[in-house]
Amino acid sequence: MKTLKTCLVILIAFAIGCSKNDKVTPPAPVAPTFGDFAIPSKEFGDPAFKITAPKSTSDGAITYTSSNTKVATVSGETITVKSSGASVITAHQAATKAFLADSVKTTFTVGLSSPTLTDFTIADKKIGDAVFTLVNPKSKSTGAFTFKTNNPVVATVSGNKVTIVGAGRASIVAVQAATINFKTDSITANFTVTGLKPTLGALTLPAKKVGDPTFIITNPTSNSTGLFTYKSSNTAVAYVTGNMVTIKAAGTTVITAIQRATATYSADSTKATLTVTAGPIAPNLYSFVLPDKRVGDAPFTITAPGSTSAGAFTYASSNTGVAAISGNIITIKAKGQTTITATQAANGNYTSGSITAVLTVEDRALTGTVTDVDGNVYKTITIGTQTWMIENLKVTHYNDGTAIPNVTEDNTWKGLTTGAYCNYKNDASIAATYGKLYNWYAVTNTKKLAPKGFHIPTDAEWTTLYNYLGGDREDGKKIQEQGTAHWSANTGATNSTLFTALPGGGRIFDSFQGVFASLTYDAYFWSTTANGASNAWYMDLYVKGYFERHNSPKYYGYSVRCIKD
Repeated sequence: MKTLKTCLVILIAFAIGCSKNDKVTPPAPVAPTFGDFAIPSKEFGDPAFKITAPKSTSDGAITYTSSNTKVATVSGETITVKSSGASVITAHQAATKAFLADSVKTTFTVGLSSPTLTDFTIADKKIGDAVFTLVNPKSKSTGAFTFKTNNPVVATVSGNKVTIVGAGRASIVAVQAATINFKTDSITANFTVTGLKPTLGALTLPAKKVGDPTFIITNPTSNSTGLFTYKSSNTAVAYVTGNMVTIKAAGTTVITAIQRATATYSADSTKATLTVTAGPIAPNLYSFVLPDKRVGDAPFTITAPGSTSAGAFTYASSNTGVAAISGNIITIKAKGQTTITATQAANGNYTSGSITAVLTVEDRALTGTVTDVDGNVYKTITIGTQTWMIENLKVTHYNDGTAIPNVTEDNTWKGLTTGAYCNYKNDASIAATYGKLYNWYAVTNTKKLAPKGFHIPTDAEWTTLYNYLGGDREDGKKIQEQGTAHWSANTGATNSTLFTALPGGGRIFDSFQGVFASLTYDAYFWSTTANGASNAWYMDLYVKGYFERHNSPKYYGYSVRCIKD
């Protein structure tokens, strides 16, 4: 028993001795893992703010530093903005037993601030006021100011000095330049410059009665050149469109004449009373127009005239052999002229009235074709005693097969005294539609430019066409292609002759328009008739339908239309 106890004591002592002498080694510290570290951009002038610390697997204390203290400084967790620019902010995390010291970085950007411009006003002025100095707007920035005017016909600016030059509404813009910390910005001040008061004469209006035709107001006398506009106080009695007064009913209305301001004079107005009495009157009939027609054209509906009365219209033809009427439908019978009378029945306060228009019926157009030496085929039309091509010439050879030089260089073209052609702006795709442009020397070359059986018209032959159309420049509408497929505007062209003039422009060496000009605006057609040693006659059809005879240098490049021999 004693031996057993002794052994137990020895074992316990051994065990205790072993526990005291056994040492365990702790793990080595590791680098922490950082989460996102971002600092939002700011503008110069923004208040100080706290940094949101990056997330980390370590609980070590974090401190911050700025790489550019001119842009931003850090105190504890607070960033203070100093200037625009960029700075790298570093978050330093201290070591712990389990984690090493480490850091993470992010770029902090400071943008330019708005200078916030205020207090920029200009008092109203009047003609004759002295030059005045602008006072700079208030601003948080120190950037330099410059000034500009939005209406130099009223006020001009030189530096910060403003000079009044006319009456009207003006705006001065103050522009502040950017600085290291502030953006550029601007502010506008508006002001009015009043002119001298004009001297207006009396506005005189004649007495009228219901049914009287529209009449034109005579402008009051004035020492100002300002445009007059008018208004009526009682449009149920009379209303004004432009300077035209239309009578509506019996009564009175005040017509006001308003003269606009000019550079010297302010706006002003004067008034007069218009008195309109009642009574049976004749209607005012207007705008009764009939289109030119050809034998074989389909029956058409008459467009009723305009009238101040609501009475019904009936129609009659003075020559039923040319055109017959059934109701308001006209049926073409033969070549000639007939007078169409529109008669309006009495209605209300209006008596019966009538208006006439002449209907002209031409022969059915005779069409054919002609082919040039290059194989181009052109349609033709008979107009009166003449047969014309209805397309612009495109040929590149004379009738004997000789090639016509295609001259593209401007100075070379201008110096020529021999035949040449070109494409408008040297673009063959344009010539495919509008034809080619030729100088006068090509037009009159003895090798002949026109297809066989045709020739280039003389000035006299163009005059024959001009007189056949009616002998007035506005009759050019009768040979002008309709629509805006090729012309820049539609101003009433009828092309009733089917001549189908196309606006091919020209090579005209105009100091204002350039070398090539007037495509889609003018159809220039050569004649073979010279006007002195250096010029020749041509015809110009302008977009508004004006057909006129002019002369120009022979080296100009124009379109060509040919007429049958």
